[in-house]
Amino acid sequence: MTLIIWTIAGFVFCAGTVLASEEKIFHAAPSQLPNTDPRMNTAGFWISRHPNADQLVMTAAQLAALNAHIRELQLTKDIFALTSDFKTESLVSGFDKIIAEFKAKTYYSAAGSIDAEYLDAARANMNVPGVVLGLAPRYGLVVEYADVRFFPSDQGLFESPGDVDFDQVQNSTLDVGTPVAVVHTSADKRWHYVFSALSDGWVQADRIAVGDTKIVKEFAQAKNFVVVTAPKADLFLDEAMIRSTGFMRMGSRLPLVASSDGTSRVRMPAKDKEGKLRIVTGYLNPADVHEGFLPYTPKAILRQAFAMLDKPYGWGGMYGQQDCSAFLNEVFGTVGIVLPRDSKNQALVGKASIEFDMKIKAGEKLTALHGALPAATLLAMKGHIMLYVGEFNGSPYAIHAIWAYRERKADKDVPRVLNRVVVSDLSLGEGSQKGSLLKRLNKMVDLSSDDH
Repeated sequence: MTLIIWTIAGFVFCAGTVLASEEKIFHAAPSQLPNTDPRMNTAGFWISRHPNADQLVMTAAQLAALNAHIRELQLTKDIFALTSDFKTESLVSGFDKIIAEFKAKTYYSAAGSIDAEYLDAARANMNVPGVVLGLAPRYGLVVEYADVRFFPSDQGLFESPGDVDFDQVQNSTLDVGTPVAVVHTSADKRWHYVFSALSDGWVQADRIAVGDTKIVKEFAQAKNFVVVTAPKADLFLDEAMIRSTGFMRMGSRLPLVASSDGTSRVRMPAKDKEGKLRIVTGYLNPADVHEGFLPYTPKAILRQAFAMLDKPYGWGGMYGQQDCSAFLNEVFGTVGIVLPRDSKNQALVGKASIEFDMKIKAGEKLTALHGALPAATLLAMKGHIMLYVGEFNGSPYAIHAIWAYRERKADKDVPRVLNRVVVSDLSLGEGSQKGSLLKRLNKMVDLSSDDH
């Protein structure tokens, strides 16, 4: 099967595009990837090969230290640490920087036309004259799955005509119950500029309920909570679980009221008639959640990762899905690790890591991989990141959210579209101009304690 679209002279594996001036033909990848077999598509296969699948990788105290270390590196943030003298001047320079970066390239609308007025209108709606210097942030909670945008607009911009799966205005997404600091509002009042632990950007105002800071903080820091362990968990307003009010992705959490055999009763944010924050009761299927975080063991991580197998890829969280870094965020969120939003920063979090010079031979990388701890090691390269799951017949394997890879055929590169979470060895892409995953691998990130 082939698909003809305009796109991508030099796409990366996780996502991102480069404008091309010619039409490209994309081919569907085979259902079973090269050098894999059906046994590899289960968590049990890799759990059985792990030397210590049930051993605790980190204690709760070690996890807290790791999260604190990530915040100290300013790769994530504590939004409640923002002060009343928050330097809102940085918003103005940040808005100008975003506009300048987008003006430096050509972008297309979903209809395939160049909209020259888009950026001027977007900047006007950013309401720069309305930025109040030294304004104290307001705090709120996300009440509905929300996109985080680079501009206060739901209109997309694309690097080539027809490339609608890669909206360059899409930054990230936020799940129900996520605490945010609101620091500015657009001219049309439809968008708030917010800070969350992982990302900053414009969120539709009706997706956020602003309220008392103490209430928001207590909600976010509740000691009794459930964490979503299913790929997606339906959230309901009634105990019969009929009146749906949205969904939550793996790794997100809500304060727990009580659990029974039939439901998990939780606290969830909503808006009152005046649009202000109120806390109401919601219901989740107990099979979709876990009381408190899962223990950080290789078995737990492998089970969570493989629960996502074959789930669709989503650039920046588009369509309620996940890209390569969001996939890792969701999986490790179930054990309480707060990874940064993007793959570049995720590659910086390990207390121990190995960096590879791009000229290093493949054999040396393989030797280093032999010592990596499966299910606690991230494999990073420019534009992409994966979870190492173990070896089979001496070859390393990873699970990752991937859009496409290249295959060399008849002296040219043939793009193969996967668009899902897959298990593969590191030879994927071998022979192409970009090279294999192994060739492009530039860092191993160790997410274990010093004892492992």
